[in-house]
Amino acid sequence: MFEPQTTPAYIYDERQLRSDVQRVGAIARDVGCKTLYSPKANTVRGVLDAIAGSVDGFAASSVFEARLSREVLGGHGSIHLTNPGLRADEVAEVAALCNAVTLNSLSQWQMYGPELIGQVKCGLRVNPGMSLVRDLRYDPCRVNSKLGVPLEYLEEIHRQVPGRLKGISGLHFHTNSEASEFSGLLATVRHLADRIGPFLEKLEWINLGGGYLFDDPNTLGAFHESVDLLRSRFGLEVFVEPGTAMVRQSGYLVASVVDIFVSGEKSVAVLDATTNHWPEVFEYEFAPDVIGDSEEGEYEYLLAGGTCLAGDLFGTYAFHEPLDVGSKIVFANAGAYSLVKANYFNGINLPSIYALTAEGELVLEKKFTYEDFARQCGVVEHANH
Repeated sequence: MFEPQTTPAYIYDERQLRSDVQRVGAIARDVGCKTLYSPKANTVRGVLDAIAGSVDGFAASSVFEARLSREVLGGHGSIHLTNPGLRADEVAEVAALCNAVTLNSLSQWQMYGPELIGQVKCGLRVNPGMSLVRDLRYDPCRVNSKLGVPLEYLEEIHRQVPGRLKGISGLHFHTNSEASEFSGLLATVRHLADRIGPFLEKLEWINLGGGYLFDDPNTLGAFHESVDLLRSRFGLEVFVEPGTAMVRQSGYLVASVVDIFVSGEKSVAVLDATTNHWPEVFEYEFAPDVIGDSEEGEYEYLLAGGTCLAGDLFGTYAFHEPLDVGSKIVFANAGAYSLVKANYFNGINLPSIYALTAEGELVLEKKFTYEDFARQCGVVEHANH
């Protein structure tokens, strides 16, 4: 199953991918909520193609994502865009590509609203001010957050100068990360209903954002209640933006051991992959799952990436059988925020991309080359290839 021609390799399992997409979609449809896949989690073209037919659209975070989303969706499905750094020279293209554009601030609304009104559905991102995430690096509602209009500002403007909000048809918020349950979502929805209910009554749609894993069926009651409140009380069309929930379990990063030696008290196994192929391992101390790792394993190794960065380490893992040069290491649950963030640091090549088809065949879809690296470095002779 995990024997690609070359390593490092990124493999996505089509069967698992389709299963997870359909499962999340069914949960949303059951309560009348529409799903927009968030491609920032994974932009591999084959993954996007597999998802496209089972969602209502894509939730882009940039012009490039919007362009790619439109290429995948064609004339079907809707594209919503939310970006805190939208530029003036991007607005026309965004309007041509998207069905809805959510502006991050009142100043963005003032700058770009007049150009967007009449071309797309215009939304505004709100910051409810309710922190649900412990790690500040992931908390959209952190103090001095750059994400969204503070709720108290929106409440005051609607009360005192409602004309400033004319033309806005929807609201967007994104307040969670890696959440297995929905109590925070329900608390947020109730908070918005209490504070800006009169404004919500004037709108057509609301986007709940992402950050929910949809992995515990026992916690879905709060999700159902949240959507029902917004639909029944305010008549809103409700969207949700799953990313990780749809793609995490279907992805694998496969590496080969290229060296083994003892350093101090540890056996170090150097891989031909690197944490630069999964940057959150280094940047956020994320501990990836490794197939075959066991607490009872007799043979323990520090799995190290193959760059000159001292901290390029995946972590310590134990196996029932010893590793050798050439042994394969398979990192599981690598479908989200891995390859999409990978980089060429040290000139080490990116993982080749493989699809594990529903028939069990491993198909090479993309092998990166020196020319890909050279183009990124600005080498002119490769710039147009």
